[in-house]
This record gives sequence, structure tokens and C-alpha cells, in this order.
Amino acid sequence: MSQKKRSTPKGNVVWRQTAEEATLAGKPRYNGFACGHGAHGDAKYNRAKTKRNWQAQMRHEGASRGSFPLSATDTRLATCEALAQ
Repeated sequence: MSQKKRSTPKGNVVWRQTAEEATLAGKPRYNGFACGHGAHGDAKYNRAKTKRNWQAQMRHEGASRGSFPLSATDTRLATCEALAQ
């Protein structure tokens, strides 16, 4: 026995929605990014950005370039010790 051929209705198309779909369709659409409270900037770890921030912090704190040679014969160290006393 052959099966009945299913055809789509012509003219007006009818959609069936579940109760949940109807509820969500009736709610207003909200764009969370419109008012500036969404995600900003890189979401992942950015090595270049971290390095730039670290270098800016070092420049801001006034750290000199290279190593910090400290010895007992250093005049700056002797001056600091004299000021501390």
C-alpha cells in the first residue's frame, strides 16, 4: 500500500509555537551591549598588553635600566646609611 504524499500548505503558512516560545517571543528584546556593560577589550591573556603595562609601571616607579649594583664602597649606599642614622 502506498503512503499518502505530504505536501506543504499553500498560501498562508501556520507556525506552531510551544508555550515557552510564545512567552519568549512576547518579551522585549534587550541588547546588553548597548549601554556599555558588555565585554570590552581582549577576553584572553594578551602577552603584549601585559608587557606594555609592566614597562609603563616600571617607568612610572622610576626604576633604572639594567641591574642595581650595590656595594659597600658605593657612595650612594654610604650616604643612605648616614641619612638613616
